[in-house]
Amino acid sequence: MTGQLPFIRIGGIQPPGALPTYRHARTLNGKPVRTVEDFLTEEERQTLLKFASGRKAPWELYLPPGNVWRGRMINPRSQPPQILALMEQIRQRTVRHIMADYGIMDPVYSDTLQLIRWREGDSQAAHADCEEPDGRPNGTPWRAFASIIYLNDDYEGGAIHFPKLGLQPQLKPRMLAYFPSTAEYLHGVRRITRGTRYTFSCFYTFDKSRHDGHAV
Repeated sequence: MTGQLPFIRIGGIQPPGALPTYRHARTLNGKPVRTVEDFLTEEERQTLLKFASGRKAPWELYLPPGNVWRGRMINPRSQPPQILALMEQIRQRTVRHIMADYGIMDPVYSDTLQLIRWREGDSQAAHADCEEPDGRPNGTPWRAFASIIYLNDDYEGGAIHFPKLGLQPQLKPRMLAYFPSTAEYLHGVRRITRGTRYTFSCFYTFDKSRHDGHAV
């Protein structure tokens, strides 16, 4: 790919015996944004939604006040064993589907296994998951592609949109969406105007050192 870096070296120049190179997300440029209806079973959806929307859901508060993600994430350390096991199973199924669709033969790892809530007033500006809009690396340059599974529809607003691609998929409960992490796939979330949107989100990488330790 002219003008693109298909592999990057961890920590810059790689001396003998250093960590290996890993495949960069730019090798996925040109792959489509996909949505898959009914990817979850209704039982899976209801199980995750009941947990996430419950009065005692353990929304994490470790981030400082003022951080936009404070109180909006449930990570594996806060997930009961049965919920974590279900999410791992779904993530494994998700990875198999995406790898088959994108023709990925390399080993894939993941650094994220989260439930996310989007409350009234929440939104997200258009961004990429591994680099800045001008192509410079961002804080998570190892990320190669992402998946989002939608758990409910009793909210207003909250559409995901891809301004460079002119896309705004119609979201449905049980739907899987996935896309590469580069600036070619800038994406944002429109403001939630009513209700709460719940999603199951994961980021994937070819860098084994970033693996979160859970099944993928």
